[in-house]
Amino acid sequence: MQRVTSGWSLGMAVALLAGCASHGTLPPPRPTLDVAKSTQEANQAYAAGDMRHAADLYATIVDAQPDDADAWFRLGNARFRLQQPDEAVVAYGRAIQLRPGYPQAEYNLGVVRLKQAQAAMIASAQAGKPGDTLRRDSARIAQRLARVADDVGTRGKGEGGAPPFIVEPDDRP
Repeated sequence: MQRVTSGWSLGMAVALLAGCASHGTLPPPRPTLDVAKSTQEANQAYAAGDMRHAADLYATIVDAQPDDADAWFRLGNARFRLQQPDEAVVAYGRAIQLRPGYPQAEYNLGVVRLKQAQAAMIASAQAGKPGDTLRRDSARIAQRLARVADDVGTRGKGEGGAPPFIVEPDDRP
């Protein structure tokens, strides 16, 4: 008698779940993204300085079109400007993977990695004890990286200086 009751309960539960699924309780399908409109809106947000909105839109675009190297590049730029260097590295790396030899993406990836190296050397110098050789060496490397940043930043964007400037999509090497 016990087995009959258990089987009946299981059957009833399955029937109820099937009934729920057929009555529209499943989530609605995702709307189709108008990539051209989203790209235009993202570019406008970026130009207006609304990096959070631009990054969100570029992320939506790369979700819809994961093979769009330019969208990944633009996402990298927005992430860099939001001070999210690790996310920028991922985006630039994906752009380069999709379009090997993408000069603007390669350049910006180098700029971000340069900034990451400089930040690591500064942190190392600050963590060291006064008089420690590692602290001194870290500070020297950080200073050298800052001078490199000065050189990198002179691509017609001002007088250089840290942070070095990334190139924009319309910049040509």
